[in-house]
Amino acid sequence: MGFVERGWIYFKMMSNECGIAPRVEHYACMVDVLSRAGKLDEAKDFIESATIDHAMCLWRILLSACRNYRNYELGAYAGEKLMELGSLESQAYVLLSSIYTSLGRREDVERVRRMMKFRGVSKKPGCSWIELKSQVHVFVVGDMMHPQIENIGVEIQRLFKHMKDEGYQPSTTTF
Repeated sequence: MGFVERGWIYFKMMSNECGIAPRVEHYACMVDVLSRAGKLDEAKDFIESATIDHAMCLWRILLSACRNYRNYELGAYAGEKLMELGSLESQAYVLLSSIYTSLGRREDVERVRRMMKFRGVSKKPGCSWIELKSQVHVFVVGDMMHPQIENIGVEIQRLFKHMKDEGYQPSTTTF
């Protein structure tokens, strides 16, 4: 977070001193640096002033950062930019829908869902994996096929009870 100025120095040095034209990955790094430092409006302005074709890459970075900082208005703006550009990534639609839910904008939630359906975008189920003793175990939401699923379920319940006993309160926000 303390290296935003250094990021700017390197970004400008590329073209001013080294004659290197920044590519989309350089712009993406700069948007990421600004976003991680909470400088979301500066990141938005930087994206809008970009002189390269970045397609949707930079707006996706900003949308994710807006989720992390709970900046609903700017997140809605970034999400709408992705929709305008025709994004087919389900994450953008889901995040934008969650933002509108948080803002109480039910009609926009429905509009985003209709657009998602119209464009044939479907939300992929959550998936995670872990490697234990050189064996990869994959878990997909709703899939009960793992050979140890009963033992895993018992252990998860034990851990959840322990966390609750220690005072853990799960977050109920959607964005």
